[in-house]
Amino acid sequence: MTKMTFLLITFLTLLLFYLGTGKVKKIALIRFIWLTFISLLAIFGYFKNTTSTPPRFIIVIIGSILLALYSIKTIDPDKIKFKTLLLLHSLRLPIEIGLWHLYLKSEIPKIMTFNGYNFDIIMGISALIIYCLLQVNHQKKLFKFMYYWNIMGILLLSVIVGIAILSAPFPFQQFALEQPNQALLKFPYVLLPGIIVPMVYASHFIALNRLKNVISVM
Repeated sequence: MTKMTFLLITFLTLLLFYLGTGKVKKIALIRFIWLTFISLLAIFGYFKNTTSTPPRFIIVIIGSILLALYSIKTIDPDKIKFKTLLLLHSLRLPIEIGLWHLYLKSEIPKIMTFNGYNFDIIMGISALIIYCLLQVNHQKKLFKFMYYWNIMGILLLSVIVGIAILSAPFPFQQFALEQPNQALLKFPYVLLPGIIVPMVYASHFIALNRLKNVISVM
């Protein structure tokens, strides 16, 4: 995957999240500032120093968690659009293909790809299928399925996030000692954990809140 392609996926993720969660301008502004901040740090090689304690990359991890929590707390679940968020989740498919190409370039370990222990590609493919079903089906069974689908999405995403952190060349690295996760310390791939992942988490949790209400009144 070229850097421009990854930047395009990041832009589409930002756009779909904005359109699918009620067009909250304040959150969009915060994300833009955060994107600019971590991009500049990555461009100047700040995160490449992996021997410091704690690792400098902890900034991205903490910032991403706070960003996701703020989005979940601020966004009104009643204003979300399921179809738009499903399109956002479908971008997980090209992301997984991109991770495979990064593995072939020795930028990340095989364990982080769909040929390892990263099964997040399932969410990208199934998101497109559910999107098509929603065009013709609004039955309670489908919304119940979507509820558990979102839970599965959170679990699968958490698995790869954990693997990515433990595969990075930090003092506590546990996996992939022969080919560590280096790509996510660089621009633009730092935007995957810094921007895309927190939006995906937020999309899942906000959808779960909305689905509870939808299912209860059907």
